[in-house]
Amino acid sequence: MPGKLILSFFLRRLWIFTVVAALVPLPLHAAQQGQKKPSANFEHVHALAMDVAGQSLFFGAHTGFFKSGNGGLSWQKVALSGKHSNLDVMAVTPDPKDPKTIYVATHEAGVLKSTDGGTTWKEVNAGLKGLDVHGLAIDPNAPKKLHAAVREKGEGIYRTENGGEKWVRIDDGPGGEIKVLTSVNLPTGMGGIFLYAGTGEGLQKSPDCF
Repeated sequence: MPGKLILSFFLRRLWIFTVVAALVPLPLHAAQQGQKKPSANFEHVHALAMDVAGQSLFFGAHTGFFKSGNGGLSWQKVALSGKHSNLDVMAVTPDPKDPKTIYVATHEAGVLKSTDGGTTWKEVNAGLKGLDVHGLAIDPNAPKKLHAAVREKGEGIYRTENGGEKWVRIDDGPGGEIKVLTSVNLPTGMGGIFLYAGTGEGLQKSPDCF
């Protein structure tokens, strides 16, 4: 059974990367199939996610955060912060139990959180020693528990157990630049939550922390 779960995890990641690759060259309105000119609206896409209700798609890109309510036929750019006109969004992490709660990790403003489906946002960075967050993983069993991978200043893995109100540095993290960070529930009889990190050196796994 663990082997099947891990295979499912990899296949899900492969599907996401495939969809992202398909998104990048499209214009902002993806339904315009006749246009072949590459879009300057998306640029580098870092993350793609769907809310738990299956109603909205989200993706983070070098040019910001985008939302679709029609299965990706069109995308709307969502403002995340009044202090930053354009944020480089590195990770998008919806709450697996509450469709209104979404977290995003950014290259320059740390972690932001929305509790109204993405209409309004607030920074949740208390305890983070740096604001360049490249990975964000949410516990599928306890959604208020998240891990954030910080680069450069304050580099390391941070944990919150109260939805971002307070972060604590728990580890140096894996070797290599983190590209994606995910919490996976594996039935081990000892809690079963593992952190997987996709890095420049390959895939690494640790029981809850590195």
